[in-house]
Amino acid sequence: MTTDNARRPGRDVVLEASTVGLSLVVRSLAAALEVVTLQQYRVLVLIVTRGPMRAGDLAAELGLLPSGITRIVDRLVRDGFVAKRAGTQDGREVVVTAETPATELVEQVLAARQREFRAVLRRMTPEERTAVRAAAAALTRTVRPGSTLDAEIMLAVGREDPGALPGAS
Repeated sequence: MTTDNARRPGRDVVLEASTVGLSLVVRSLAAALEVVTLQQYRVLVLIVTRGPMRAGDLAAELGLLPSGITRIVDRLVRDGFVAKRAGTQDGREVVVTAETPATELVEQVLAARQREFRAVLRRMTPEERTAVRAAAAALTRTVRPGSTLDAEIMLAVGREDPGALPGAS
């Protein structure tokens, strides 16, 4: 986007809108990424939004090798974001649980993202907000199943209740 918010000739408005949306998301993540890496944040989102998970399930969900998830989880334990415990059915199994700082960090990112988007929406006319909601609904409805998993993890949203955290009201 240009500094005067005018469209650039020849630029697709949908591409521009996706760039704007991505910039809002990136800004909302900025403070968290000063504390944890992107991969660590993805782990935190999963265990904060879904509850305790086995390390093997985390690795599978994120497309990582077990050794990679072990290193990430060990750093998060060291930094006080998660706890590890032995599984109840198999003592060799490692279950990863979110600690309070993990929940707070994910909630801060979600709140920042809401503020960013709300600020943009407030600058729109009621008609523009209605059009954005309709376009967003159409886009959501027509996306291929399973194609948004990485984004859902990054944004801490799920298909059932976007933005909801277990125990949050």
